[in-house]
Amino acid sequence: MKEDDIFLINVQIAGLRLPLRVARKDEELYRKAEKLLVKYLDDYHQKFSQRPSEEILILVAYQLAVMLSKQEFADDIAPLAEKIQSLDNELKSLLSID
Repeated sequence: MKEDDIFLINVQIAGLRLPLRVARKDEELYRKAEKLLVKYLDDYHQKFSQRPSEEILILVAYQLAVMLSKQEFADDIAPLAEKIQSLDNELKSLLSID
């Protein structure tokens, strides 16, 4: 990757400014991740205002890990679902011929 393809962005999370060097093509991904994390942090701070910030960070990390796990599971079964749909269509066409 060329040096021109990497540049510095700053993300702001929980009052912490993080300078990150990222590939230019991935900037949007990092910006969306920042917005998602800030949204969850804000939501959890409102719901659990009595909890320490460290606990809220753990809750948010766990929520995001659950979301990632669901996505990975969906990706794993997608080819199987397509094959089942294909077989179902084939069965329907065979049954309608009779």
